[in-house]
Order: sequence, then structure tokens, then C-alpha cells
Amino acid sequence: MISPRLQVLICTYGAAGIQRIAAAAHPRVEGVEYVVCWQQPEGELPVPEELRRDDFSIYTFRTRGSGANRNHCLDHASAPLLLMADDDLQYTADGLQAVIDAFDNNPGCEVLTFMYDTDSEAKGYPPHSFDLHHAPKGYFASAIEIAFRSRSVLGKFRFNEHFGVNCDFCSGEDDLFFNSLLKAGLPGRFIPHAICFHPGPSTCTRQNPDVLTANKGAVFLGLHPRLWPLYMLSHALRQPCGERRRYCRLWISGVRRARSLNAFPR
Repeated sequence: MISPRLQVLICTYGAAGIQRIAAAAHPRVEGVEYVVCWQQPEGELPVPEELRRDDFSIYTFRTRGSGANRNHCLDHASAPLLLMADDDLQYTADGLQAVIDAFDNNPGCEVLTFMYDTDSEAKGYPPHSFDLHHAPKGYFASAIEIAFRSRSVLGKFRFNEHFGVNCDFCSGEDDLFFNSLLKAGLPGRFIPHAICFHPGPSTCTRQNPDVLTANKGAVFLGLHPRLWPLYMLSHALRQPCGERRRYCRLWISGVRRARSLNAFPR
């Protein structure tokens, strides 16, 4: 195929993950290539016939953890435009073309975030485009909504490998990565356009609530190294009175664990 303008960077794990990609029937789109980084800790597995296409590049690894796998994707990316993805997403040709068009229409932006559709736990989005450095209160971007120009990111930014599915902490790699892009001053915008469909609840929401609270403490230590106690208190005040002390203990346990693992080396 011709050199792609956009690469969709898909992380997957094990036999079930690669079968989800095969079943998704990703569309062929001129100028789009799918880069699949496939973790196979249980040993080498065959590539499904549906993925033996000239617009798919598949790389295998014996590692674990979605943070590490997203970094594998960055290491094997080469197109001017890159879109982060997971193995359970369903794309359309129009959705992928919309990513390319959005960058063409925003030549001054290095990072763009989008929307996704889902059949559960619908995420609320602002109805209008905005500068990511002046985002509405409460806005956050999941990894699967983030696209960027490779020239500004490759070799300069990495995902924290302590965070994500099958990692020390079950989620947060996308928050930390996105925050690092903004802290570096990369110009970006939110584009109110759904580019894919995500079936069912996310992996993170299926976790035990106590685990998620401790995880949040670790993530906020990375996002706000000095101010995390204030954020903890703000979040704790939203809990029932009888749960606030326990909530803070869980949050602090996540902070302590992140420090013991040196998750954020200085």
C-alpha cells in the first residue's frame, strides 16, 4: 500500500484480543494503516486469516501491561498522524477519514481529541470544539480519543508502564500521557465528532471500587505531585459522611504504593 497518512495504533493481549480485532472487520481506507501490537505472554499464536492484509502490520511481544503495549505502538509508528486504539473498537471509513480531515482543518494543532459512541455508560461531551488548554471543567480524554502528529510526540513522550490493564495500577496511563502532552504546551483541540464505537462497559469500570479509589490516588500523585492532597479532600467531600475517612485511606494507600514503586521518578 502507499505510505499511510494515518496509523491506527491498536493494543491487544492474548488469543481473545486478536480475535476481537479480526471480528471487527476494520474498513480499508486509502491512506490508513492499522498497527497492531500483540502481547502474547502465553506463547506464540497464529495470526487470524482476516488480519493477513496489506493495510495491517502486526508485531508480537512477550510483555504484559497496556502501558508497555502503548509504548510498543509508539515504537512501531511512522505515519504523520497517529490514533491510539484498543482491540474492542469498531471503526468506519467515515470516522477514520474524519480524523485526517480534522488535522487538515486544524494545521496549527499537534493534538486532537474526539468522541466515541457506546451502548453503555455514555460519556458526556461538550457540544462544541474548544482549545484543550482551556477545557471545560471535568473534561478528560481517554486514550482511544487521542490523535496526534508524530513529529511532536515520537521520541519525546512515553506512557507510564506502571499504569493500565495488567499493570501495577489498573488504569490512568491515558490521563498521565495526555497530561504530559498538555504540560509540554502542545497545541490541541477537542473535535465533537464520534470516530468509533466502543461496545459494553470499559475494563476500568468493572474493577472493585476500592481498587479504583486507590488507583485514583496514584494517578493524581502523577498529575498533581504537590496538590494531590487537596484533590483528595475535594473528592472525599463528595462521598457520604461515614465513608470519607475510609475513602482518604484508600486514596493515600495508592499514593504510598506509587511512591514505593518509584512510579514517578524525579
